[in-house]
Amino acid sequence: MRNTLLVWVLSLFFTSSALLAYVDSDMDGVLDKNDKCPNTPLSELVDKNGCSTKKLYREYHFDVVYGFNYADTAPLVSKHLNIPSFSLRADLYYKNYYLQSYTSYYVNSDANNDVEHGFYDTYVGGGYQKSFFDALFVSGGAGALLPTYNDKVITNNTDYQLQASVSYMKNSMVIFGSYAYTFINDIDPTEVSIFQNTNAYSLGAGRYFTKKIYVSASYGFTNSVYTDVTDITTTSLYTSYTINKHKYFIFRYTYGLSKSANANSVSLLMGYHF
Repeated sequence: MRNTLLVWVLSLFFTSSALLAYVDSDMDGVLDKNDKCPNTPLSELVDKNGCSTKKLYREYHFDVVYGFNYADTAPLVSKHLNIPSFSLRADLYYKNYYLQSYTSYYVNSDANNDVEHGFYDTYVGGGYQKSFFDALFVSGGAGALLPTYNDKVITNNTDYQLQASVSYMKNSMVIFGSYAYTFINDIDPTEVSIFQNTNAYSLGAGRYFTKKIYVSASYGFTNSVYTDVTDITTTSLYTSYTINKHKYFIFRYTYGLSKSANANSVSLLMGYHF
């Protein structure tokens, strides 16, 4: 019995030693003891020293952004107030093309403590982006708003969206703008609400104070989806902080300028780039 136990212990020892001798923490095919560039992303090709050749990384990369949102909803368009939600966004970039998806889950309780929760509409889309002179960036795309929001009265159908954006960077300063047109296909069987297609645009400017800190301010305008509700105007403050080449934080605050806009909206998000 003792001999068997000794053999088992020795076998475990030598097996563990062999495994420990082959350690590749970032799984790039180069042993840690020979890896001159540790922690390279899985999406990057590496050379014999474990350093990225950047070839694959330049062709495509992923972004995942998740976090917490809080909004005082506009009383003109919603009976709910102070709604928290959790959001998840995923982006895939390949050369000059991109795919995007976004969804959020809300939890709300009213004055009677009746809890209501579920998904808002989910966005999926894609497009093409191009840079000129390493300073001017233009993109255009299309997408769909899938009816994942469950409305007890309104028939929620798939909406479609066309969008375009442009930004210009000079030294540490950035000027940007965007436009989107949405085809609204929702229907109110009671005919109390009449829906309309919407135009939306935003204009803003930002600055990189350091390589890690970026701050911008913008103005936004959009038509309400309801014909009897005034246009929505907002102003926003956006801040991002880069932790390292993979992780970053985003803080966004939006203030409603019109009565049809959410009075206050706050987002605290964590992004991961790989």
